[in-house]
Amino acid sequence: MKRKLIPPFWMLLAGAACGVIMLAFHYEAKPMLMILLGVLLGFYVIGCLYKFMLDLFEKQNEPAPEEKEIVAEEDQLDLAEETDEGQMGMNAES
Repeated sequence: MKRKLIPPFWMLLAGAACGVIMLAFHYEAKPMLMILLGVLLGFYVIGCLYKFMLDLFEKQNEPAPEEKEIVAEEDQLDLAEETDEGQMGMNAES
């Protein structure tokens, strides 16, 4: 979800660079627009592939649902132990 703007960003960045370069070299309008269209479509596809790869890597790095439950239980136990220790410390001081 947070990566949905990657393809349009790459497309527009490449299109802007291509447009500036072609204006500097004085391309005619029709060839310039055809090249620009090709660059925009090409970089949109590249951005989609890049987004797909990042999503795939993130999915592979996520722990399995069973591991998430184990980690959550361990975190709860650690939190409970820390809370118990803090309460003991306060009772010992009083």
